[in-house]
Amino acid sequence: MFVNAFELPETSNGIVHFPGSPRQYRADCKAGIFKIGETDPLGKSIEMEIITYRSFNAELFGYRYQLWVEVFFIDKENTVSHILFKTESIANFLELMRKLTAIKKSIGTQIVRAKTAKRSNDSGTYYAVEFESKDNDSDRIKQLSDFVNSNINGIYSARLADTFDKPEETKELSSNNGSTKAIQPSQEGEDC
Repeated sequence: MFVNAFELPETSNGIVHFPGSPRQYRADCKAGIFKIGETDPLGKSIEMEIITYRSFNAELFGYRYQLWVEVFFIDKENTVSHILFKTESIANFLELMRKLTAIKKSIGTQIVRAKTAKRSNDSGTYYAVEFESKDNDSDRIKQLSDFVNSNINGIYSARLADTFDKPEETKELSSNNGSTKAIQPSQEGEDC
C-alpha cells in the first residue's frame, strides 16, 4: 500500500500513535541519562503521562531471564512512547504506586517525572531510575483516558507484546484491586 507523503498520518485528539510502533525510550543507567532509541540523548530526566504498563519475565538484550516493567506513556511531543525498567528501578516504580494508592490516586491521573540517581556498590557506579509525580489537569486526564479506551488493542500490539512465553510463571503488577506482588530488585547494578 502506498501512502501519500504530503499528508500527515491521522492522530487521535492530537496524540501521535503508530500502532505496534511506539517511540522507544531507554534509560541508560550506565551513563545516567535517558535516550530516544540508542543515540538521541535527552538528559537526566523525562516526564511521562502513563497510559498503561505491564510486567513480564524475559531474557532481553543479553540480560538474564528476569522481571521487566514496560511503561507506555505520552511524551512531551504528544507521542505514544514506551520504556523498559528492571531491577531497582522497578522497586522505585512500585514505591510510587504505593504512595499514589495510599492517597487514592491512579498513576494515569499524574504527570510522572523519571530521573536517574547515582548509586555505588562493589561492582562500581551505576544509576537507578527514581520517580515522582504531580496531578495532571482533569481535561487532559479525560483526553488520555478516552484515547486509551479507543486504542487499547493498538497499544497492546506494541513491539514487545509477544514476550509472555510462560504466563503462568510471570509475576504481574496488579492494578485490579490496588495490590501489588512483592518484587525483589537484583543487586547487579548493570543497567536499569
